[in-house]
Amino acid sequence: MKANIPIPGTIRERILNQAITDFGAHGFEGVNVQQLAKSIGVTTGALYHHFGNKLELYRIVREEVERRIISRMEGASAVHEQPILSIKAAMIVGFDSAVKLKVCTLLSEQDPSDNKDLAAILFKEILNEEIEGMEVIISACWRASLKNVAKGMNSEQAKKVLIKLLEKF
Repeated sequence: MKANIPIPGTIRERILNQAITDFGAHGFEGVNVQQLAKSIGVTTGALYHHFGNKLELYRIVREEVERRIISRMEGASAVHEQPILSIKAAMIVGFDSAVKLKVCTLLSEQDPSDNKDLAAILFKEILNEEIEGMEVIISACWRASLKNVAKGMNSEQAKKVLIKLLEKF
């Protein structure tokens, strides 16, 4: 069993669930480990026991959130045969999912844990390497739309901007 899949009802699960909420809303720099532990009702020692440090907790949370979103994006992209339509569907579903899960800050910030950019990997698979490096630009556009929401832009307006951008492809 993967180490980051917690057993329901455990302290580890409570920490992960609260960390998803806190990192999702405030990003890496905005989360204070002492406050996180206090909000769950555990000690910082318990948090460090399960995750080692803040960066490792963040890495696990970010990876988990990205996998959830990417899974939805893969499903949306599979509906279309044309790569550009697949990418458009994936980006919109991914955007809507990130907004619904309230993880725009988390997914739009520079990843201090150096996880792989799973969105770029998905876009590269869809494009089938038609244009080298395009997947990085597409991922950056998707993440920029999430950053707009994280910085206070109305999500519907940010989505309209993303859709308008997608029309240019």
